[in-house]
Formats: sequence, structure tokens, C-alpha cells
Amino acid sequence: MNQDVTAILTEPVATGDMLMLMVHNEAGGMKTGIFEYTLGAKEDRPIKPGGKLVMKVVTAE
Repeated sequence: MNQDVTAILTEPVATGDMLMLMVHNEAGGMKTGIFEYTLGAKEDRPIKPGGKLVMKVVTAE
């Protein structure tokens, strides 16, 4: 379980933009702590306990 997780955005977002927050694992890849996932990749892929994504959609303020 994690609390108070911070996401660093790499591009601007406007008030009202919707963002999808999704938990990914840290398996494989070249660098720990660096998000290396691309569609279909095996490293840093989404976590799916019970086959369901761990995600939440939020609106930027």
C-alpha cells in the first residue's frame, strides 16, 4: 500500500484536463525509478491484481 504518491508531469496540463493515474511495476527495464513502459512492453507494465488495472481518473485543478 502506498500513500501520498507524487506524479511528476512532463508536459503542461490545463485546469479541467482529465488525467489517468495507473500503477505500474518496476520489473525489468534499464533504470530503477524511471518509467520505461511503452504499449506492449514487458518492463514497467501495469499492475493487474485479480486481472484488473489499479487506476484512477482525476481532473486537474
